Amino acid sequence: MQSIPWDGKTIIEPGIYRGIPLTDYHRFDLCSEVSVSSTMLRGIIGESPRHAWEKSRLNPDHVDDEEQSEAMALGRFLHAAVAAEPFESDCVFRPATIAGHPYNGNRKEWREWKAEQIRNRKTIITPEMASHAKGMIVALGSFPLVQAGMLGGAPERSLIWKDDRGFWKKARPDEIPNASGDYAEIKTTHPPVLYRNLQRTMADRGYYQQAAMVIEGARALGLPVQSFTVLFVENRPPYCVRACTLKDEDIARGDQLNQLAYSMFWQCYQGGVWPGPGDDRADAEYIDAPDWWRKSVDDRVKFFLREAA
Repeated sequence: MQSIPWDGKTIIEPGIYRGIPLTDYHRFDLCSEVSVSSTMLRGIIGESPRHAWEKSRLNPDHVDDEEQSEAMALGRFLHAAVAAEPFESDCVFRPATIAGHPYNGNRKEWREWKAEQIRNRKTIITPEMASHAKGMIVALGSFPLVQAGMLGGAPERSLIWKDDRGFWKKARPDEIPNASGDYAEIKTTHPPVLYRNLQRTMADRGYYQQAAMVIEGARALGLPVQSFTVLFVENRPPYCVRACTLKDEDIARGDQLNQLAYSMFWQCYQGGVWPGPGDDRADAEYIDAPDWWRKSVDDRVKFFLREAA
């Protein structure tokens, strides 16, 4: 696999790029034309175009969230550690004291320090988060598939290719396999990694769409594709690990959702209108009660009627 070292300039050619910091990867002007990633597509499908636009850096009114998500920061730190990236690249440990003052989020010194890290696009790692990250790294390191080389490919490469309609597409798999075509993605999650919990997580977080976009990009750039596996690791003790390989038919469904999202994205971007749920309805609409609730009510009524007879 030949990758292209990013020179910090606007990307004008499709390819597999290395050395693009995550913050630059999400920039709206990374490529010569507007670009879209799985985050935007999942937002369009999972919420609405308006919600996706609100969170997108394509939006000129977008404001970075100063209250960094601990889960996102923890996941970013874990990925940096697994990929053996220089820690200083985009993560920073929260110091024990500032100007002699122990941590207090309400103090002026600490507020200023945090604001500076956010301006510098740093992921803040607290001592508690570092402890959890250590537990996850140890758990991943002892997992049989990881020991067998599951994460032995090229980490943190950016797949960038162009859609026929004129916009760019980009995907950033955790690992691009050297030759096997078996892709792996690390995801942190709350315990426990039970089968039923992961089923819900996969659907709710749009991981089928994410997998489909990685595979689309890999094929567009001439890389082999055999499988896609999500490696879940609990972000709290006991840090259990579970590997789940996605079925081709479900990845195909994720691709169908992506194709729908591409069309919606391009229409919204060209027209400058990003509708929310129900924005295009002139009248009120009926809302159906969920089937499980209807059945529970019907059964309960039957039960009491039977008892009264």
